[in-house]
Amino acid sequence: MSSRLAGALWIIAGVVCAGLLSFVLIGEHIGNLGFLLAYLALPARVLGGAIVAFVIGGLLLTRPGPKVVRWSSIAGIGWLIAFGPLVITTVSAALGGAEFGPVVSSSLITSFGVAGAVVGHLSRTAGRIGR
Repeated sequence: MSSRLAGALWIIAGVVCAGLLSFVLIGEHIGNLGFLLAYLALPARVLGGAIVAFVIGGLLLTRPGPKVVRWSSIAGIGWLIAFGPLVITTVSAALGGAEFGPVVSSSLITSFGVAGAVVGHLSRTAGRIGR
């Protein structure tokens, strides 16, 4: 496993975050953006996640090194804290009869970010950083 794969996984997590923000959170409420302002926590979390994922992924692809992999691991822990509970709440809502779409998007965001951190960590422990 290499840091390039970890970078690609982080970039995919960023794309999923950006897509969720653009097409679902903003696209579905384009006529009533006040709704987004009233419930700002989720859009802010997803926007922040997209920024973090693009930065970490870009650094892993362009400047792989022990410091970047360390930041990736730290971001992965934060990622799990930020998006893990979102998966749990969407799954429980879906089991209660709500839509299934949020389960897919929150699961994709969480899994790609955490996978990027794990792959980065494994590349560091295997001594393959920069290859």
